[in-house]
Amino acid sequence: MAFDRPTYDESWHRIADTRPRLRATIQCVRQRFRGRTWHVLLDPSSNQHFRLNDAGYRFLGLLDGRRTVAESWETTQQQLGDRAPTQGEALRLLGQLHTSNLLDSDLSPDSKRLFDRQRKRVRREAGSYAKNIMFLRVPLWDPDRFLDRWTPAVGWAFGPLGVTLWFLLLGFGGWSLLGRGDQLVNQSGHVLAPQNLPWLYACFVGTKALHELGHAFACKRFGRRRHGEGEVHTVGLMLMVLTPVPYVDATSAWALPSKWQRAFVGAAGMYVELAVAAVAAVVWSRTAPDTLAHVLAYNVVFIAGVSTVLFNANPLIKFDGYYILSDLIEVPNLNQRATRYLTHLVKRFAYGVRNLTSPAHTAGERLWFVTYGLAALAYRVFLGVVIVLFVADKLFFIGALMALMALFGYLVIPLAKLAHYLTASPEPARVRGRAVLATAAMAAFPLALLAYAPMPDRPRADGVLEPHTQTDLHAPVEGFVVHLLPARTPVRRGELLARAQNPRLEARVHELRALHRELQTRYQQAITQEPVQQQALVQQLAATAELLAQARQDVADLEVTAPTDGWWYPALDDTARGHYLERGRLVGTLVADARPVVRVAADQFEGPRLADADPRVRVRFVGQPDSDFAGRIVRILPAGQRRLPSPALGQAAGGPIATDPADPEGRLAAEPFFAFTIEPETPGAAPDPAVRILTASHPLRAVDAAVPLQGQRVVVRFSLPDQPLLQQWVRAARQALQQRFQLPADPDASPLGGLGL
Repeated sequence: MAFDRPTYDESWHRIADTRPRLRATIQCVRQRFRGRTWHVLLDPSSNQHFRLNDAGYRFLGLLDGRRTVAESWETTQQQLGDRAPTQGEALRLLGQLHTSNLLDSDLSPDSKRLFDRQRKRVRREAGSYAKNIMFLRVPLWDPDRFLDRWTPAVGWAFGPLGVTLWFLLLGFGGWSLLGRGDQLVNQSGHVLAPQNLPWLYACFVGTKALHELGHAFACKRFGRRRHGEGEVHTVGLMLMVLTPVPYVDATSAWALPSKWQRAFVGAAGMYVELAVAAVAAVVWSRTAPDTLAHVLAYNVVFIAGVSTVLFNANPLIKFDGYYILSDLIEVPNLNQRATRYLTHLVKRFAYGVRNLTSPAHTAGERLWFVTYGLAALAYRVFLGVVIVLFVADKLFFIGALMALMALFGYLVIPLAKLAHYLTASPEPARVRGRAVLATAAMAAFPLALLAYAPMPDRPRADGVLEPHTQTDLHAPVEGFVVHLLPARTPVRRGELLARAQNPRLEARVHELRALHRELQTRYQQAITQEPVQQQALVQQLAATAELLAQARQDVADLEVTAPTDGWWYPALDDTARGHYLERGRLVGTLVADARPVVRVAADQFEGPRLADADPRVRVRFVGQPDSDFAGRIVRILPAGQRRLPSPALGQAAGGPIATDPADPEGRLAAEPFFAFTIEPETPGAAPDPAVRILTASHPLRAVDAAVPLQGQRVVVRFSLPDQPLLQQWVRAARQALQQRFQLPADPDASPLGGLGL
């Protein structure tokens, strides 16, 4: 008969006659998790914490330095029966307490060797943590006395009055931003400008320092008020992605009995940070642009918003959101226990190992461990890849080193541990063959599925919706607008579209005309009186006539006329009348053919693939997932195109194509691209393409009548032959590396490179 918890252990004799006890400085706090009583042991001098269930606490309480371990264990068996710890559990408990330096004992050299493996494991974990350059921590200062002095003065901010004022402050800050959404979004494009980076980092460090002080003061307030705890002994710097940021060790909050207090300590940093952001929002809304106060306030708002949402509040990484979630769902050490539970499931159901103790105590914990463990693993791998690529962009050598360390930590070490477990660990001794076969099957099945199972390949590319035939009309000369034809007006060839006035040009015409008449009079006189000056006057007359013709042409160019029949869409609004129009500015667009087409620009990496795609595609407007309609590729221009069909496809306007910074229009691509022309599949087009482009039953009818077709962003989904996912992923990764590190594209290379698949 098999038992999940064998009562006896073969190593029990090594420790049975020892007389250990807890150190005299150890304190104990009772807590409730999911209806069960737990006891947290803490050492204020070393800030070590250890959690015990009720049975373990009963066994440990009997160890007073006079009783032996065997006597205490037997007494616990008599008192608790099946709920008492087994010999193996008692051994693990004493080993963990000894490693955490919470136990005074008379351990013999033989019994001390019993704990060597665990001490080595702790050293390896500490060494691995210290070598992780992405999250290296450097302690600098013990702030406990400083916090003791100032907590009475600022602790009220974490009480009912402070929370009430906090909500009022956030409301006032939000009210200050109402109606300024466009300004907030537009200014974000200048946050990473070189001249703003020093101010951005200064605001980042200052905001994060207040964030960490929020944790420290909240921990001190709740700890001192209820239990005399809340020591905070470490303030330092953490190198987060090679960027120094402050941190505070507030782990003493784990001993607080109330989960709401522990969660509040975890949220205290964001609590303070959002309050600072609210003040900054008020300052930003009430200061003039381009002033230092305005710039600093926006940086603070940006930092608080981005860091709080993407990092601090995210429970999938071990920042504030993780600890808040762990406290609220009453599952301490959520990440570690989730990892152990996933490993437990593999050992139990795949390997068939018996006599395992599950890390999950309830059905609710099992659900949390599975869902959180898988989600956190996927997100951390994704975040690690993003961080490595980001650092490699700035410092290639360090990025490559970090990539090797990540590969070693995420792949090499786990595989080595798995191999050691399968070949040398005594735990799967009776099922070693099954464990090896199950491991091979678990590795081979998904790999074969990824490498050989055909899956849909649906690449996407950005494009713009435009009329089939259109002409952009620019102002040949500068002037003040006095006439502008309304939008969506049908016009004939030669019809006046816009008119401007330029008194300087008109005065120039009068001046040159008078000069020309004067020269003509002088020439007539020179024929009879001064024949020598005739040749010079002839040259002056010719030059003046040329200047006069150019001036008259400039005056004529103040009128913009239609070169063909079509529909007129001015680029200027009605308020432009009387305003100054610069030379070369777009006046409007004349649509000669109302049939809409989609013009797509694909870079040199995706372009060759899309050239072989199915002619039928699907198109939808950006930001409108329901605006899906069918189209067909009617024209492909191979790589060599440099002028974009619309500035909306350039990176400056949020598009995917990098443009030449020297091009003021933002339409000259930095690299050649493939151009595709796509026509929507529809029975016909309406007379006015901006009112209703196609038939009323077509999704394109949703286009706003006040907006011309020029530059309407769309996403086009192409259809390629099905390919295995591994082949698609390898190709995407290779293209990403080529684009990121400016490597030349090789369209003829095998998509799987050296994999040979």
